[in-house]
Amino acid sequence: MNRPIFEEPPDDMPERAGALIINWAGEAGMSAPEVRDAFQTAAERLLDTAIARREHWEALYPILFCYRHALETALKAALPATTHGHSLPDLWNNLRSGLVGRMPPDQITWLGERIAEFVHVDPRSTAFRYYDAVPPGRDTELWVDFHHLKVTIRNMFLLLSRYRRPD
Repeated sequence: MNRPIFEEPPDDMPERAGALIINWAGEAGMSAPEVRDAFQTAAERLLDTAIARREHWEALYPILFCYRHALETALKAALPATTHGHSLPDLWNNLRSGLVGRMPPDQITWLGERIAEFVHVDPRSTAFRYYDAVPPGRDTELWVDFHHLKVTIRNMFLLLSRYRRPD
């Protein structure tokens, strides 16, 4: 019971179930696309399990939080490294002008509309993390079709992955 959760790497690491945290965010750490992929993968695994077990509402908040964070990270990955913050509207506004001429206008519009949906239900990245963080004036009941969510998010990330951060 007194063993620390975070500890020095053990000698038998490959034989244990676990993962090594490397350099947190430095050059040897995970890149923005790798973090995006990790949160997207986690959301998809939760989503697939919820669908298979018919445990839809129990997994909803963690799924939506992972997808929302993956979306934020995907936007950051496409922007210059100096762009910070957690505001999806700010990140999208910074990216949108760079997409003009590099992506068909209808795809830019579609992507912006999907991002706006996340902003509507979770403007401060808190709605899916805290039980009491529902933004005032928001709809009290909304439906999320898990199959549609998965396809839509994959298409969003596919579009965003085609645009690379300017160097």
